[in-house]
Amino acid sequence: YGHTFSKILEMFDEPYIMHGEAVNVDGWLCVLLSLGRGYINHATADRVYAAMKAIGMPTCWEHCTTDILWKGLEDAVEHRHGKQRLPLITGIGSSVCVNDITKEELRTAVEFMHAYELREGKA
Repeated sequence: YGHTFSKILEMFDEPYIMHGEAVNVDGWLCVLLSLGRGYINHATADRVYAAMKAIGMPTCWEHCTTDILWKGLEDAVEHRHGKQRLPLITGIGSSVCVNDITKEELRTAVEFMHAYELREGKA
C-alpha cells in the first residue's frame, strides 16, 4: 500500500517530496481508485482523508497527473512479474490486490484527488 505511484513522484527535484509524503499521496490515490470501483463508500474515503490530513500528510502533489502516474504504474508492472498487483482497500483494515486498473480509472481518481483538495481549499 502506497508503493506503486510514490517512486515516480520521488524522482522530481522540484518541488521535493519526502518518501513518507509520496507514500501517503500514493495511498490516497489507491483509496480513490477503491472509491471509483465501489469497493468503499464516500464516508470511508472521507474518514481516511481526515486521518491523513490530521497528521499533516499531503494527499496531492503538483506532479500528480494521469500521464505521470500511469508511467509509475507501468514501472511497477515491470517489477511485479508483469502484473499491477495494486492494493485497494475494501474497508478499513481490509484490501484486495487488482491487476486491471485502466488509464481511464486512474484519470478519474486523479480528478477526485484534485476535487478533494479544492473542496478543502488547498488547490
